[in-house]
Amino acid sequence: MPKMMSPNTTIWWIPKAGIANIAAPTILEINAGVNLSAAIATGFTLAATDSDTDDSKTIVDEANVQTRTFGNYEGTLPFFRSDKTAVTAIFNTAYDLFKVGRVEGYLVSRHGKKATAAAAAGDEISVYHFISDYGKTVEGDGGAPIQFEVPFLPQGNMTVNFKLV
Repeated sequence: MPKMMSPNTTIWWIPKAGIANIAAPTILEINAGVNLSAAIATGFTLAATDSDTDDSKTIVDEANVQTRTFGNYEGTLPFFRSDKTAVTAIFNTAYDLFKVGRVEGYLVSRHGKKATAAAAAGDEISVYHFISDYGKTVEGDGGAPIQFEVPFLPQGNMTVNFKLV
């Protein structure tokens, strides 16, 4: 599900060793991550999707049952690579982080607060465990900026709608 970037969306990258417990990340862990928000183009994907289910029934079930078996999520981030006039530091940081592929860590999203604001108590965040796949450079049409699109491969763990304390 594509999300549109706004000044009230923040996305951080945190290396795998940077979060001790994905079910209860801390404010310090989030703020130690790299705030990628200023480098991400609109049209990114970072969200939980429909869970897998199992339709097996016991001999005492009177109706159809569905049991959630695995929570699914997806992520693809298009980063600005260059605006053809000046390359900002965050563009270079994002490119340097993911240009080699197979980088493991967490993408953390927050909505409703300026991207320039640090994570704080009461913020509602979602944390997704990923390995980056190999990114590709996407040439802009008609003078549009060059982008570097990175697909992320889910690693089976996510925490959604968690309030920082």
